[in-house]
This record gives sequence, structure tokens and C-alpha cells, in this order.
Amino acid sequence: MHAFFRQAWVASTFALVAIQPCLAVDRVEEFDKARRSLQQQLRSKQTSHRLAALKKLQEFPIADGAKLLYNSLYDPTEEVRESAYRTLLSLNGNQEVCDTLLLLAKKAVHQKDNGLSAAPLLAILLSSSLPPVERETKAFLEKTAEAKNGIIVVLTLADVLGEHQDAIDVPPLAKLAQTKVFANQFALRRAVVHALSLIPKNEAIGAMVDLMDSLKGEVQADAVEHLTQVTQQIFGMETAAWQQWWTDAKDTFEYPAHTVRKPYRTAITSDTGYYYGLPLFAERLVFVLDTSGSMTGLRIAAAKRELVKAINNLPIYASFGVVVFNGDVDVWHRQLVPATVQSKKAAVLFVNSQATRSNTASYDALEAAFDFDTEAIYFLSDGEPHGGKISAPSDIVFAITAANKARRISLYTIGVGAGFPGSQLDVFLKTLAEQNLGLYRRVDE
Repeated sequence: MHAFFRQAWVASTFALVAIQPCLAVDRVEEFDKARRSLQQQLRSKQTSHRLAALKKLQEFPIADGAKLLYNSLYDPTEEVRESAYRTLLSLNGNQEVCDTLLLLAKKAVHQKDNGLSAAPLLAILLSSSLPPVERETKAFLEKTAEAKNGIIVVLTLADVLGEHQDAIDVPPLAKLAQTKVFANQFALRRAVVHALSLIPKNEAIGAMVDLMDSLKGEVQADAVEHLTQVTQQIFGMETAAWQQWWTDAKDTFEYPAHTVRKPYRTAITSDTGYYYGLPLFAERLVFVLDTSGSMTGLRIAAAKRELVKAINNLPIYASFGVVVFNGDVDVWHRQLVPATVQSKKAAVLFVNSQATRSNTASYDALEAAFDFDTEAIYFLSDGEPHGGKISAPSDIVFAITAANKARRISLYTIGVGAGFPGSQLDVFLKTLAEQNLGLYRRVDE
């Protein structure tokens, strides 16, 4: 079951209470008689034997039976892991079982695996229909997200649910979207929408349409991009139109067997403008402008002109920032500024006042852009990195992509005079965008 079960988990302290307290004593005794045989089957090298044992365990909804099922979540064979997971899912209607799973999850989040050990437990809990379990699990996720690096655990849960690509993953994703973390964290909204886009099922389409009211900016564009590609309906950002269409079509819609993935961000058009042909969907965005010596003359004049145009076209509800760099980095404001008429004029004055100087501290400029609470960064440069904290292009890509794991920011890149396709600058900017949810544009001059 893909990432759910990549990390082996030692269950020596695992102790489940009886799943059905009123279960007849003879049923427990029957399990005790079968235990050794079941354990031997689960240790067998034959996959068929282990699967047979799991099937037999369905007859024993008791603590010890659930223990064996839980241990099998980390079996080396995917088919066995899948069977164990689905069987354990069927037990999440029992409060005591869920209480134990939650205790295990609280321990698992402290493993050094970014939440992989906790993911199957949290998915099972989120899939439960018991109101107390739902409340406690959501509260735990919200508390986890507030801890240092805790958001990674929640993001990992969304990611692995998407990787599994099954209809059973839609309910826990929908529950995840009902948490405060989802409302407060751009990264989780993006992760949940991305996970739903990986599930080729009608249930995922319905869940994504249901989420449309709570989505804005880059994440709304993610959802619309996917819905447009899969359904071939052209409703753009019109949430009501998507909802009405799904109400009418959900009983007859057939998810396409083979969805043709168009290049990122081409299935829809932006109503809020473009920057060098790149769409401006984000409500919070940062422009990063190269003012190195090689930009002198027509290049810097054109770059300033395009940036001024993009700033002036920003909608009133957007907030933006501007970073310029050469050997040094200069930030217009330390926080994003609402796109009012007055602030646009001030930003234009700042951009037009910039002079070119030597060196190209690309990493330092990107680092400064990441200091903002932003959804998207638009990075323009005409030269290979030179100077700054990190100057090797591959090292910059690695560092920025690692930093973005918990942010999920779109990084759009523009290469001015980037040379022939495959040149070092061309590859640097292209890779930077591709690994960070963005697009790359070449501008010859």
C-alpha cells in the first residue's frame, strides 16, 4: 500500500482491548486454539498462506486478532499489507479499538520518518464514523500541526492517502479538510487537493467539487486545473457552476480510464493577469527580479516594464512583495502589502529605481522570498548563480526544494537570455520550477 507501510513498526507494546466486550467466551477460546497456527501462517514465506491467515482473522474481531492484523500492516508484500489495512479499517467502528489506535498514533508521530508510521493509524481513525473518534482525531492532528515540524506529519498523511489512489482514501481526506489545520495552512490545502487529484474515482471528483467554496488562489487553480482535465468541462473558477454540474452529472459521469495530463497550468486561464505569460492565480505572491550587471540595458528595461505591468494588474484582494538582487538582496517591504492603488505606485517607484550591479546571489534572493507568507514566487534571472550563501545550481535546487516540502509554494521561473536549451542556466531554472509546483518560461531577450 505504497507509503503507508514503508517504515517497519515494532508492536511489542501493542495491546488492544476486546473489540466486542460481550463476545462469547467460546469465541475467544476458539481464537486461542487457532493462534499458533495463525502466527505460523503469518510468518510463512508464502504470500498465499499469509493472506489465508488474514482472511481467517476476520472471524475474530477481538484484541489479539487485531494485534496480528496491525503487525501485518508492515508485511513485505503489498497485497498482504493491503488486506490487513482493509480488514483493520472494518474495525474502526469500535470505540475501544480506535482509542488504542489513537494512542499508537501519538507514539508514532515521534518516529523519525516524517509521519509514515502514523499515517495508516490516522487514516483508519479519520475513516471512522464514530463522532468521538472524529473529534479526538481532528484535535490530535491540530495539536500535532502546531508542534515544531508537526505539519510535515499531517502533510505526509495527505500525501500517502493520495498515493494509494483508492476510493477508500476519499473519506479521510474529506475529514482532513474539515480541520482547523486545513483552514489555516496553505500547504495542507494544497496537499489535500493534490491527493484527491491522484485518486481516479468519482468520489474524489465529488469531494473536490465540495471543497471549491473553501479554496482560493493557487489551490483553487490546482482544483480547477484537475477538474477541467478530467471532466472536459470549462467552468473556470465558477464554483457554483462546478457544483451544479456535479449535481446533474454525478450519477452518470464515468471517470476516464486514461486521463491525458496537459502541462501544468494550461487547462485554465487566469482572470487576474500574467507575468511573462505565466498565470497569476495566487492571492499572496512575491516577485524576485535579477538586477545583476548582465541585465544592464534592454534586458532590465524590459524586465521592469513587465513587472510593472504585472503589479498594476493585480486584483485588490491580492497581497504582494518585491525582492531585487545582484550580489546583495534588497526587499521592498518585509511583509506582503495589499495591492491597493497607493501600494502599487510605491512598488513601481521601487522597481524603476533599481540599478544593476555585479554578481547574482540567486539563493539569497530565493531565501528572502521564502521569508514571506506566500503562495507563489516569480523568480526572474538572466545568469547562473554567482555569489551568496550557495552558488552551485544543483545545491540551490536541493536546498529550496527541501525548504518547500512543508510550504508547497509555487515557484515560477523566467530565464532571460538563458542560452540554448540544456544550458546550465536553462536546466537550473527549469528544474527549480518543476520540483516546486511551478512553470518555467524562456525569454530570448
